[in-house]
Amino acid sequence: MENRIFGVDIASGSPRSRSQPSYALFVIEGESSYCYEMVSRQKLIRFIREKKPDIIAVDNIFELASDRNELTALMRLFPPGTRIVQVTGGDHPEPLVKVARWHGIAFDRLNPMHEAEACARLAAKGIGCAVSVFENRTWIKVSRRRSPGRGGWSQNRYSRKIHGNVKLISRDIEQRLKESGLEFTMKAVEGLGGYIRCEFMVEAPRERVPVHSSSRGDVQIRVAPIPRQRLQFVPLQQRRDYLIVGMDPGTTTGIAALNLRGELVDLISARTMSSSDVIEWIAARGRPLIVATDVSPAPGAVEKIKRAFNAVLYSPGEDLAAEDKIMLARPFDYRNDHERDALAAAMSAFKKYRNKFSQVEKKVSRDVNPDEVKALVVRGYSIEKAMAELLESDEMPVASAEEPPQIPPPRPEELRLLTEQVRNLREYVEDLRAEISSKDKEISELKGQLEKLQDRAYREMKRDHEIRIRDKEIERLRNLLRAERKRMRRLRSEAKRIRKAERIEAMAGYRKLKPVPVFSKEAILSARSKWSIGRGDLILLQDPSGGGPNTADLIADLEVEAVVVLKEMPQRMMEYFMEKSLPVLSADELSIKTIDGISFVDPEMLKAAKERWAEQRRAYEAEKRAERLRSIIEEYRAERLREERLEAKRRSML
Repeated sequence: MENRIFGVDIASGSPRSRSQPSYALFVIEGESSYCYEMVSRQKLIRFIREKKPDIIAVDNIFELASDRNELTALMRLFPPGTRIVQVTGGDHPEPLVKVARWHGIAFDRLNPMHEAEACARLAAKGIGCAVSVFENRTWIKVSRRRSPGRGGWSQNRYSRKIHGNVKLISRDIEQRLKESGLEFTMKAVEGLGGYIRCEFMVEAPRERVPVHSSSRGDVQIRVAPIPRQRLQFVPLQQRRDYLIVGMDPGTTTGIAALNLRGELVDLISARTMSSSDVIEWIAARGRPLIVATDVSPAPGAVEKIKRAFNAVLYSPGEDLAAEDKIMLARPFDYRNDHERDALAAAMSAFKKYRNKFSQVEKKVSRDVNPDEVKALVVRGYSIEKAMAELLESDEMPVASAEEPPQIPPPRPEELRLLTEQVRNLREYVEDLRAEISSKDKEISELKGQLEKLQDRAYREMKRDHEIRIRDKEIERLRNLLRAERKRMRRLRSEAKRIRKAERIEAMAGYRKLKPVPVFSKEAILSARSKWSIGRGDLILLQDPSGGGPNTADLIADLEVEAVVVLKEMPQRMMEYFMEKSLPVLSADELSIKTIDGISFVDPEMLKAAKERWAEQRRAYEAEKRAERLRSIIEEYRAERLREERLEAKRRSML
């Protein structure tokens, strides 16, 4: 029994409400006991820190805290040796009334003080599971207590002093951990003159670490246990009863443990549970007598567990149907299909031996443990032979008064079972080592294959990239080739047309007209490039409107012989071409002929038209000269009139 036990039950309020809850507290110290009614939460915490009880017994741990984080924070406030015990069980708690009745304790369930006393009495009997909030590791951090500041004449000296103290205390803690024989890792951040901070991860629970949170001058020390990701419940008394274990192996492993009365001991399902984890979980709950599965034949993982405990394997003749599994697991609460299948396997095995177990309980005498008889019956003994063997092994030799007391030797059956179990465990360890070696070899081969595949994939990616670049270059060259072929066809057609026009000129004596579509700079430059317009050529200006002096200068610079227009050119541009001495002839007076899209003109008619244009130009120049003469005469007359007026004015003044 523990020295000091606190039984706690909530009296009013709730940890989830805004107002602080109050508790009923029942204390057991050795043979004495006393109680406190309506203790506030703060007072309860202060009382626990002062009295340092060994156990705080509750029927539900979430009466102390609203969630796991708050429970973790609360446990940090408690003394290191104080444990919280949930007397109703671990992951699958039973009602407190039921647990108390099992152990002969009656109480008024409506009285919080009675419930607190029942919790304390149950914990004193070793009933319940201790809540494990922290891992068996402790974190220690040694750091500066203050910052050196932004700077100054003495900043470096001040930093060296602080960092030196951090390093000195870190080395002191390191020496103390070594002297305590604890395993730990150390990580230090160096600074000017020592350490900025230093962290230790000690592989030991908080109560075994000989360091406490404190501060020394400019250095502070923080010590804290590492919280678990999930709460664990550890039974106060390790059960060593026989078990019927049902297993559903796979990625998610389901395990159900029943006692020989068909009652559920514990149930679990978890992902990535190794064989060692399964063995550890089962061994913590008792001695497996039967390892059962719901399929036939039994999986290899179930065979391994069976060999590890030298248990009896149970497998149904055929796979259990889903309806049968649901019916078998219906009396229990389960969370998923894996737990259901494990429960169904265990219950199926229990149903097979239930009648035998009932017969054993009826026939067995008071001097024999019925569970031991059941274990031998499961291993193939008859009930009578099992009882006889157990009674024979229980007969102990009578020691004489002169002889010193001797330790009784183990019973032959137990010795045989233990020897066989040790041998099986050793074989199982060898199997595991061989399996690990095989797995390592397989992993090495797979890594080699993976590197080859990665190298091949890289080469294929590089080749595909080069092929894409090459395809783009090929497409670009094809487009360029198509454009050049199109241009070549157009040039060949134009060359063919020019050669035909030259043959017509040579055979009929006509003069070819090189067309210019519109009277603009762009059209003139394009036609010059296309038709090679030069000195002595004739231009056919199809639309003479829109041009100006600059455009006309561009045509004049080509030194063509004449410009033939299909429409009437503006008069100002006609006069501009006359001043440039470039004939502009109308198509109406030339009788233009068109052959295959090329215009021709009769040279005789061209000569006649040019002579008429020359006459017009001479008349235009005569008119211009006469106009200049009239202008000169008018200017002279105006000057003369002005002088006469000045002379008349001077005479009148005299």
